[in-house]
Amino acid sequence: MTLAKNSRLNIPTVYIEPRDFADYLSIQQNYCLFLDIDGTLADFTLDPKDSSIPDTTLSLIKDIQSCGVDIGVVTGRSLAEAKQMLSPIQVPIAATHGLEIEFDRNEAQGTSYDSTDTLQFDNTELSAIKLAIIQSCKPYDDFTIEDKPYSVALHYRQNPNLADTAYAIMAKTVKNRVDWTLKQGKYVWEAVPKGADKGAAILTLLKKMQTDHKLCPIFIGDDITDEAGFRAIQQEDALSENTSMAQLDQPIKGMGIKVGSGATCAHYYVHDITEVTVLLRSFLAFCQSRATILSESTAPDDFITKKTTRCLI
Repeated sequence: MTLAKNSRLNIPTVYIEPRDFADYLSIQQNYCLFLDIDGTLADFTLDPKDSSIPDTTLSLIKDIQSCGVDIGVVTGRSLAEAKQMLSPIQVPIAATHGLEIEFDRNEAQGTSYDSTDTLQFDNTELSAIKLAIIQSCKPYDDFTIEDKPYSVALHYRQNPNLADTAYAIMAKTVKNRVDWTLKQGKYVWEAVPKGADKGAAILTLLKKMQTDHKLCPIFIGDDITDEAGFRAIQQEDALSENTSMAQLDQPIKGMGIKVGSGATCAHYYVHDITEVTVLLRSFLAFCQSRATILSESTAPDDFITKKTTRCLI
């Protein structure tokens, strides 16, 4: 067993052998799955527009869905970009760190639920922020400004040496704007309205998914912004300031999986995007086996797995 540093807790972060993911699961538990996009489902590229989710990964997600598992995507990308990258599969999406949420494309005649209705959002102020960033970036050729419906991101992927400059530009831009804050990601700083994070977004999606059977959420992500998601589903002392358990009718205890071995509050990790694919394949095999066993069993609660499980979640 390989351990990594846990950034907030005294609990070690455990490496999961992706092929053995089923060993960490219980046949008696109902699961739902939340996935980040960049660095988790799609390779990290210098230009975000060059990233794509492999067809094999999309097929895996669709097959997991067909087993009756609810899947949600939680991403910093805009809703439009996320839907394009996930096409043709359809899943609930929390985009722009939860500022745009769509539960069902067919729900309410295709209109999406937009969580910005509950946040202090000023489109005029966003326009001013975008203009200020554009003006400040004019002397530099290696910045990429990503214009989103409810936020603006400044990427310095093409020149990591500009990290301090990027932060200085963004910090100056939002300094006197009390309703706005900065989020840090991989080679990016993003100006967003206060109150948005992936933890709150996951709990919003999870509440919509809940049925009579308690769901155990699994969240896989790779970036700093995903830490709020890990904290929310693992439900330690670490719920973010924007995340309240009042959003759910019952307590949850889930499983956070970090992509990469860096410091994290997630309890588990895998090394890279390739291992995410293997892990999803293992999860699919588990779901298919579980469905078969439960359909043949007249008393599911009496079923005992033949595998020796390392950790039942």
